[in-house]
Amino acid sequence: TDGRERKSLLRMHAVSLYQADYDDEKDDVKWEDKVPPEGKQTYLDPTDGRKAEEEEEATWWLYDGTQESRDALEAMRTKEAQKKRWIQNSRPPVRVSEIDERGRAYGRGTRKEAKARVWVQPGEGEIVVNRRDFISYFPRESDREHILGPFVASQTCGKFDVTAMVHGGGLTGQAGAIRLGLARALEKYNPDYRPPMKRHGFMTRDPRMVERKKVGKVKARKGPQWVRR
Repeated sequence: TDGRERKSLLRMHAVSLYQADYDDEKDDVKWEDKVPPEGKQTYLDPTDGRKAEEEEEATWWLYDGTQESRDALEAMRTKEAQKKRWIQNSRPPVRVSEIDERGRAYGRGTRKEAKARVWVQPGEGEIVVNRRDFISYFPRESDREHILGPFVASQTCGKFDVTAMVHGGGLTGQAGAIRLGLARALEKYNPDYRPPMKRHGFMTRDPRMVERKKVGKVKARKGPQWVRR
């Protein structure tokens, strides 16, 4: 009896060969070999095959054919792609020289309400601001030293001619705007000048602005004079 039960259990999963469909003559008639167009790649890239094999080796323990395993594998692939994007975005941008047909580099700077456009080109160190001499436009020595900071940091004093057009704000704000535009123009001319100027803070815009007047105050924070009687 045990032997008969075993035979019946083994025969439960058997499939009848007579119920199969072997009529495939019509399919053979319709078969045609497609010729690939010229210039189109007809072989598999070996790097793609290696990547697929590496992924299969790394995830063989995860995939067992169920929907949960498919979702987990898709989440893993999404996370790996996100990591690759993070690594790509964390790399510093490749900076190249941007010089026009006249051999000049351009930089734009702002400070408070002042806006400046600055052009630098190789020369003898002449600086012109709004078609006026540098010393006559900025009579205060502190403003002149403020503007010449990028030249000192990049060790290029007397090697470039500067042409600046600035408007808005006062002399202090205009000096800050020209300094930022000059630093950016020097970076455009030679990206190697950027690290020393960056260390001294010449590549960062000064965000400080004039604070607005408050109600009940004489100025932004100054209160009215207090009188006892």
